Amino acid sequence: METVVRLAADAPNVVAIKEAGGTVDRVSKLRQALPDRFQILSGDDGLTVPFMSVGAVGVVSVASNLIPVEVKSMVDAALAGDFKKAEQLHRKYYGVYTDIFLEANPGPIKAAMAAKGWMTDEVRLPLVSMSAGNREKLMATLGKAGVV
Repeated sequence: METVVRLAADAPNVVAIKEAGGTVDRVSKLRQALPDRFQILSGDDGLTVPFMSVGAVGVVSVASNLIPVEVKSMVDAALAGDFKKAEQLHRKYYGVYTDIFLEANPGPIKAAMAAKGWMTDEVRLPLVSMSAGNREKLMATLGKAGVV
């Protein structure tokens, strides 16, 4: 926290932080300690709406590679103060947000995008394709959310 506060004060070209610490409390503390001009972005799709409720302004998103319109709609709703709509979108896609991390990135997101016919799910060594069990779980989640 001290480093971010110092950078916000002393380095005018540092204007934002991708916060992936996993707690709304940390975002709240950062928002209290940082100047208003300094932006906080969620680094976790599944925490975007909670983070935005305490001062984050968006997300550095993995899920937006798969559902860009939906993630943008969720963020736009939260920025407009329509947290009911943001929550509805969050709940609809929460399983996607979590299951695209069943295994090491980028395997699951590539598998999801391949399921939509957008690319292959090939990864380079030392990475490997998703396990069959996790792929099955991911595909079920994508189907339930209406993504594929």
